[in-house]
Amino acid sequence: MAARTTRTGIDPETGRLLRGRAHAESCVRRILATRIGTRVMRLDLGADLAPLRGENLTAANVLRAYAEMVTAVHSQEPAIRFRKIEPALTDGRNGAIAFVFSYVFYPFGHLGDYSVAEDADVRVPVTALARGTAAVS
Repeated sequence: MAARTTRTGIDPETGRLLRGRAHAESCVRRILATRIGTRVMRLDLGADLAPLRGENLTAANVLRAYAEMVTAVHSQEPAIRFRKIEPALTDGRNGAIAFVFSYVFYPFGHLGDYSVAEDADVRVPVTALARGTAAVS
């Protein structure tokens, strides 16, 4: 029987090796930062946050962003399943928000094995609603 391995990737900012949960969190950031249809050979990768550009930061728009993020991440990242997402204001004057994701991390989810689970939290500042881009800082 082959050994189960966690996923491995490269940190886009530092070039360092990422394994396990750090790699999955990097993938979530990449999914949220990419517009659907812009990645060559991976046209389905990304989140459709672009229609929210320039919109007021209302509860309804935050809910629309929440629904889009959950749909995008759950369909494209098998190692993460959100339990709770809370919006957090990072710069109210400029309309910048962040999302605090509480999730379950499955180290072998990419292999279809959901028997091992870890609880985790990560804060992701999303500038898509403030600056009109699909960037995640």
